[in-house]
Amino acid sequence: MRGSFLAASLALYSNLSAASRGERRQNNNEIWSGPLADGGNAWKDALAKAKQVVSQMTLEEKVNITTGVGSSSVCAGNTGAVPRLNIPAMCLQDGPAGVRPADFASQFPAQVTVGATWDRELIYERAAALGAEFRGKGIHVALAPVTGGPLGRSPLGGRNWEGFSSDPYLSSIGSYLSVKGFQDKGVVATSKHYALYEQETNRNVYIPDSAVHPLPISSDVDDATFHETYLPSFVEAVRAGTGAIMCCYNRINGSHGCEDDITLNQILKGELDYQGYVMSDWYAQWTNEGAALGGLDMTMPGTGFWGADLVALVNSGTVPTARLDDMVHRILTPYYALGQDKGFPPVQYNTSGIGSDSYLGNNPGSTNVNVQADHYKVIRKIGEDSATLLKNIRTNGGGLPLKKSKFLAVFGQDAGANPDGLLACGNINHCTTEHANNGTVSIGGGSGAAYAPYIATPLEGIQSRARADSTQVNWMLNDLDLKTAKSNAIIADTSIVFTYSYQTEFVDRDNLTLWSNGDALINTVASECNNTIVVIHS
Repeated sequence: MRGSFLAASLALYSNLSAASRGERRQNNNEIWSGPLADGGNAWKDALAKAKQVVSQMTLEEKVNITTGVGSSSVCAGNTGAVPRLNIPAMCLQDGPAGVRPADFASQFPAQVTVGATWDRELIYERAAALGAEFRGKGIHVALAPVTGGPLGRSPLGGRNWEGFSSDPYLSSIGSYLSVKGFQDKGVVATSKHYALYEQETNRNVYIPDSAVHPLPISSDVDDATFHETYLPSFVEAVRAGTGAIMCCYNRINGSHGCEDDITLNQILKGELDYQGYVMSDWYAQWTNEGAALGGLDMTMPGTGFWGADLVALVNSGTVPTARLDDMVHRILTPYYALGQDKGFPPVQYNTSGIGSDSYLGNNPGSTNVNVQADHYKVIRKIGEDSATLLKNIRTNGGGLPLKKSKFLAVFGQDAGANPDGLLACGNINHCTTEHANNGTVSIGGGSGAAYAPYIATPLEGIQSRARADSTQVNWMLNDLDLKTAKSNAIIADTSIVFTYSYQTEFVDRDNLTLWSNGDALINTVASECNNTIVVIHS
């Protein structure tokens, strides 16, 4: 771990034997300290309805609501159902950029992109459009938005692109408006990843069948830094009424994030008066008893924890019945508050493209439900308003905005389409080979990605405008062919170089250099054309 990767106030350690701070702790939850949900100011009627229904459930039915049943459908997560009480299996699905990996749905600009617009209206409209698409597909719980986890205080973080900004204020505004947008459309928002989830390296999930279970990284932070820097986005998500909060893979001051009494019970449910439920990230739960007493309400996706084990813990008195009841109350309250018990669509989408066979169940016959509507309008507007001008030299009429050119040259694979098609990188957009031609980068990688139904590439846009202006356009999309790039740049009066730097879940960046020979391509073109413009997707 490089020292440069650490935020000044945040110390990260990869195991419990590492140097520790005074606040450091390890899970030792012997009693439950968390408050009971009371409905707050907005959800009292919904909580009363949830309590009335839960009072009719058996112990096993209650546990069934809290325990994921695996990926037995197209949904990334599924809860158990209680048919006799009209409680369906709830569908939980990624993600922050669109319904992943569904067909006939939009790919929305990443949160970091809409954050760059500094436009409250666009942030809300994006989330509302996302909410409409999730509801249209029959998804009860959107695994979005990313509300400060990661906040992204280091540019090396693999999932920074999923959040709004490393600035706590901008991130907080985006969090509040996005929760509102999703839930105004009747879809439960999942604010994530709580808390201090700032890196991919050594995040270490718990896979029950694995022979070894290396501990995840621990984010060690003092109380003031936590409250002033890393908590505000979640404060605003709670203020907006978020129905779900996803706990993190990492440990917090030595304690597993999904069973940390201080951050879950005392701060989130106590100090912030949070009325919704805490769900685990996928395979982020490490114990049965500790998680139940530490504040977790729903385990995902169904990893061998809880189920019959939670039944036994309640029967033995180790986990109080009131704790289990509170879990189910918290899960069902937003379900009723958002009206999902009345006329909610069935799950009606199929997985799409390469890698979709990783989902065990499909929905043949339900593949033509198109939920895109006119969302291309807000998608395009965000794209227009998020472009950030870093430097502009207008010597001799060059630079931006572009003047009419006689000979315009376009360089870089990032200007064109992936030659293998839109689905070539799989349902998590896992295109990480540095010199592969993946086309223009429209989204990052991992569970936060989404398929694009189409991509209007920069080269297509330039060619369209050039036809109207009678400009001759030449292009060279091979990042490695510097000889051809040089010969094209010599004859151009304007050159535009498109390059990129990729980010993805599962791994952090090694450095901040451009991918696919980007630096060399820029220098080669600029050495031959004194009006060279560089466009970076990063």
